[in-house]
Amino acid sequence: MLELSDIKFRYPKGEYFQFSYKFDLLTPVVIQGASGSGKSTLLNIIAGLISPSSGYLRFEDKNLLKISPSERPLSVLFQSGNLFDHISCLRNVEIGLNMRSRINSEEQFIIEEVFQNLGISDHKNVLPTEISGGQRKRIALARAIVRAKCLGKKLMLLDEPFNGLDFETKSECINLLKDGCFKEGYKVIIVSHDNNDPTLLGANRVKLENILR
Repeated sequence: MLELSDIKFRYPKGEYFQFSYKFDLLTPVVIQGASGSGKSTLLNIIAGLISPSSGYLRFEDKNLLKISPSERPLSVLFQSGNLFDHISCLRNVEIGLNMRSRINSEEQFIIEEVFQNLGISDHKNVLPTEISGGQRKRIALARAIVRAKCLGKKLMLLDEPFNGLDFETKSECINLLKDGCFKEGYKVIIVSHDNNDPTLLGANRVKLENILR
């Protein structure tokens, strides 16, 4: 379970975000809401990229607010993808594991498997600037999945993971999440603007509204 209780975050212009909710996470969760409703703020608070002024945030009996972002048991895919354009797509995925150490054989196997399942094996040694936006999105998704599997990050936060993908590619990504993450016990929270996604993912829908004060 992921529990947020009386979480408050004040924006620079004075408006503040206030939210309490218990996610049971027995099934995936799709968060939806109008633009500016606080979806990205919610994910950033859970990820530890911004700090609330009050409240508590618990995942599996751990107070995440007392844990640094890098040590939190979660893997994040940002809407922008956050790929490094000067290094290969493969290195972009590897860097999600460790900036310096060599990748071991078990990690290499997982990386190869995820690249193959996402249909991006041919892009391992090219730069992100040399592939399409949809392919870049899959590289970013691969990094989030690999990080979760290799580092034991049981909570995955995915911000618009399917944005810009055609229907066939999106279906492949959804099937990979279902077979490679949901069935293996990973807890997944997805932000999506597509009203069809909760059904396609077999997920619970949480709509953010009246969150900002």
